[in-house]
Amino acid sequence: MKASIIVPTLNRSALLQRTISSLLAQTFPVGDFEIIVVDNGSTDSTRATVESLRKEHPKSRLRYVYEPEPGLLSGRHRGALEATGEILVFTDDDIEAVPGWLAAIVSGFDDPQVQLLGGKNLPKYEIAPPAWIEEFWEDAPGGGRYCFYLSLLDLGDQRRPIEPWLIFGLNFSIRAKTLRDLGGFHPDCLPAHLPQFDGDGETGLALKAGERGLLALYEPKATVFHLTPASRLTREYFTARSYAEGVRDSYTRVRAYGVPADLTMYRKMRRLAGRVKRQTKARLARTA
Repeated sequence: MKASIIVPTLNRSALLQRTISSLLAQTFPVGDFEIIVVDNGSTDSTRATVESLRKEHPKSRLRYVYEPEPGLLSGRHRGALEATGEILVFTDDDIEAVPGWLAAIVSGFDDPQVQLLGGKNLPKYEIAPPAWIEEFWEDAPGGGRYCFYLSLLDLGDQRRPIEPWLIFGLNFSIRAKTLRDLGGFHPDCLPAHLPQFDGDGETGLALKAGERGLLALYEPKATVFHLTPASRLTREYFTARSYAEGVRDSYTRVRAYGVPADLTMYRKMRRLAGRVKRQTKARLARTA
């Protein structure tokens, strides 16, 4: 098996159906890849949706796996354990992949030096975005730009090496062996009642890859469209997202420099979350 596409999901069956349909429409040979949907405890029609699509596409290698442990970490790691592919392709349940997406990914790994690969993540807005969204796009090293707040990235139309941290979780491919060697993903997107265990997800893994000098590749033909609802195009969402990013940034620093014996310093690191939130509010204020 050349590639395993892993899709963690929780109670978003309508979006999931669109995502899986785009994966089933890939131009890549159907016998050379599998799709593993990891259900993180859904109570909606997620399982029925997957089973229905599997019956409609009997030649596909579409599988449903139930994983009751909450959190994106659990979904990703369960998918990796179930996978048989040499290349693990992680994506989200709210994307639509272009037909040549998987073929472009696998082609990028033809170079044995490439260990991680990401592509173009473009928006598919439910409504026209407000003008102030432009304030949150940032320039990327080497050209192009990205928006962390909406997991969007466009580095142009040329394949090129990039920093691993520019590979976002909705379009994150890695060799199976490399994932194991790096120790997997950090905790991420845990339920709201478990904020003390949240971490920096694929960013933490990417930073370790960068420290080891592993080659990461940007492949523009590996394009996905991120389905962006109106609820994410609000000042309230951006403010809440900034606080979550601040929490994750604080854990990145703890992992990099160790847990301080001085609890006062530890509290200072945790206050980074609040600082990031205030900075976002200030940016939003400038656009009012």
